[in-house]
Amino acid sequence: MSGHVLLYGATGYTGRLIAERLVELGIAPVLAGRDAGRVRAVAEPLGLAWRAFGLDSAQPLAIALRGVDVVLHAAGPFSETAEPMMAACLASGTHYLDLGGEWPVFQRAMALGDAATAAGIMVMPGVGLTIAATDCLMALAVERHPDTVKLRLGVSWPEVISRGTVASAAKLFGPGVLVRRGGVLTSIPAGTLTHAFDFGDGLCEATAFSWADVVTAQHTTGVGDIEIFSQIAWPQRVSYRMSGMAMAFTGAAPWRKAASALAKVWPEGPSDEKRSRAGFVMVVEALDPWRRVTQLRMRTIDGYTASVVTAAGAVERVLSGQWTPGFQTPARQFGADFVLQLGCAVLDDPAACMVVSAPARPAGDAA
Repeated sequence: MSGHVLLYGATGYTGRLIAERLVELGIAPVLAGRDAGRVRAVAEPLGLAWRAFGLDSAQPLAIALRGVDVVLHAAGPFSETAEPMMAACLASGTHYLDLGGEWPVFQRAMALGDAATAAGIMVMPGVGLTIAATDCLMALAVERHPDTVKLRLGVSWPEVISRGTVASAAKLFGPGVLVRRGGVLTSIPAGTLTHAFDFGDGLCEATAFSWADVVTAQHTTGVGDIEIFSQIAWPQRVSYRMSGMAMAFTGAAPWRKAASALAKVWPEGPSDEKRSRAGFVMVVEALDPWRRVTQLRMRTIDGYTASVVTAAGAVERVLSGQWTPGFQTPARQFGADFVLQLGCAVLDDPAACMVVSAPARPAGDAA
């Protein structure tokens, strides 16, 4: 492998873990962030070079990326920080990777696809757990069942949540939820769409959320009907629905302000002990034109460790020449088994599938 990597946001919880992982892999990234003192404190014990710069001025940012082949962007909220970094990467001819999971960032990245192709660089947000694992799971389902016309994805409730995750979620809190129907992104009232998934202990209710895969999964799989659900207990489901109804009248601003205040006092990240016990279960249901449902279930290690492994794995692959100009997703670029190869996820009985019989009629608009 050859090339220079810059890790921006190296002082954050996940950023520090990624810096350590890259060093273990024999990659010496330049660490960067806004605060010189904090960046130095992370870089010097690892023997790494460092730079301090903000994202609010295009020219210094482009200068800071000179000589850099790959940027791994780990500074959230990505809805605020990704766009200036992507613009700088286009200007400097630098590949862009990030850990973001906010769906508007993926829309912006997709819109920059032609410009990235012209610049000869790859733009790939979502190399952390979101969307790498879910992207791979849906791609695996469609690889096995090419006649899929609709995908439903269910994700188990996160057992540990960091401050950065809460801060990012606060920016997107709103009265509507995105689904994709007939290839078109459509907003429905928050909390109104539910579905039961088997996360390993029997059927469990989940509620539709605006996950980034609603934006990207069609690009990866070619399937135009997509719904993403998160497992939450019934009191939270009721609260989510009520807050969505309230936001329809009051607007989202006061609710986002309250969520941002909560993020400021939230713990920066989980302890190693909590992280070791946490993990995700993800279930994809693939519907064919006759409304038959095939299920595939994946288990991952905890989200933070998984994000470190997948992000570092993406950097390794780009440095080894595995990149294509333009906007790309992890499964489309690195293969549907990307997260399985890295050892941070496994399939439950991968040879098996569950088919639910249903009336034999086309399912282009199956619910």
